[in-house]
Amino acid sequence: MNKMDEYSLEDLEKTFPTIRLTKVVLSNFRNVEHGEITLCNGKLSDSSNIKSNILGIYGQNGSGKTAFIEALTILKSLMSGEEIDDEFSDCIAFGEKVATLEFTFNLYFSENKKEFQTTYSFCLMAQTNRNENKDKGMILNENVLNEGYHDIENIIDPGKKDKIIIFNEKFYIDENSSRKQIIIDTSSQTVPFVPDTKRKMLVGGKNQDQVLELAKNIARSNSKSFIFSEETLSVFEKNNKKCIYYLILYFLNTYACHYLFVLPTKSAGLIRLNKALPLHFRFGVIRFKLDEPIVIPEKVFKLVKNIIRNTSLVLEQLVPGLTIDIKQLSETLIKQDETSEKAFNVILIARRDNKELPLRDESDGVRRIISILNLLVFAFNNQVVTLAIDEFDAGVYEYLLGEILQIMEEFGKGQFIFTSHNLRPLEIINKKFICFTTTNPKNRYFRLKNVAATNNLRDTYFREILVREQKEEIYNPTKRFKIIAALKKASGVLK
Repeated sequence: MNKMDEYSLEDLEKTFPTIRLTKVVLSNFRNVEHGEITLCNGKLSDSSNIKSNILGIYGQNGSGKTAFIEALTILKSLMSGEEIDDEFSDCIAFGEKVATLEFTFNLYFSENKKEFQTTYSFCLMAQTNRNENKDKGMILNENVLNEGYHDIENIIDPGKKDKIIIFNEKFYIDENSSRKQIIIDTSSQTVPFVPDTKRKMLVGGKNQDQVLELAKNIARSNSKSFIFSEETLSVFEKNNKKCIYYLILYFLNTYACHYLFVLPTKSAGLIRLNKALPLHFRFGVIRFKLDEPIVIPEKVFKLVKNIIRNTSLVLEQLVPGLTIDIKQLSETLIKQDETSEKAFNVILIARRDNKELPLRDESDGVRRIISILNLLVFAFNNQVVTLAIDEFDAGVYEYLLGEILQIMEEFGKGQFIFTSHNLRPLEIINKKFICFTTTNPKNRYFRLKNVAATNNLRDTYFREILVREQKEEIYNPTKRFKIIAALKKASGVLK
């Protein structure tokens, strides 16, 4: 019996583990032919003194920053057992059939000082080929199968278009830097997954194989993960919920559902349009309209009111004199199944100097801070949380941006990932927390080398753009005279 098999549920279930994303590898995803980032997490063994972990990604437009956040969006959906949005059907790099994503986590159980490293990888494929044979409305299975992708046979439905298929899922566990073990590999065409020894531990006898095959087909057709699907985890739990492999999958699933938050740029779209203000909470998102009330069930109203009151305390320090509150206008009833439930018509208001003001009059930056503030508070205070925000600097005053990040680094507990165009953080946070994109799609992410502790990273970055002393080029140079010439030529074209 393997050493890891000796741990029971009772050994590890006493406390939820600290879970940290430690490495991400992307291949043929968007404009990233290959790119990997290892996050600087520090030691998790001192659970009483776990500090925040930050990753800031910088680079010129179209160089892979948003691709990284989108990969985390897909990860959250899959590990939560949810369907991937069809909008990601174009995420496979142009000219490629398959994208591969790999994510590594550390799980630390403080109760008995056990640490595990897990890796979850999978392949993505669009159901229609947008590059060739587009009129046929489907991908030819033979072409793909001949290249070794054996997990997608007989699942192409020409009646559906732009659907993402998840296949070749793999899950590894490495305990205390020992030999990495493959626990689940779904590429087999004869059984739900291999290796057989691990399947027997998780599933039991062969009588459950048919149930898992059905779960596998359902996951494929619904653009979900087979490993983290509700059906699969249910089979594992019923067979042996004390199995260490199931337990780790359960914790990762719970982490993805309740502690991993990803805010792509589209989350700020409504704010820029001044149509609504999405407030992000642990339990989901509530989109407050800026010109009319919305209806909220009574039990949700009480929870939201309490959260807004607490986050408003922080807001007042970030934007002096500004607070927010949720205001009840009237009572109503909403149908819940066959019964009626009490609800309230409410609006979100701002207060400055004890005067109520409509939130639509506040700047985009202020409304953006309000939108994400509750999750920032959660990440600051909870070491299990991972919060990733694309274009964190959008509309935020650069000095305030630096203050927030410096406080997160020095006093926070959670994991915070962001992309930004504002370079103020390069002067504020530790250099080990900063990663840059390159112009090389085969090595898309890169950390500057030979940067002294006394060097200003912002100045070093600008110098590297001009001098290009690093191994990888981090900026595709532009020429002023060509820009000027193009501007003048465009004027003539527009006449």
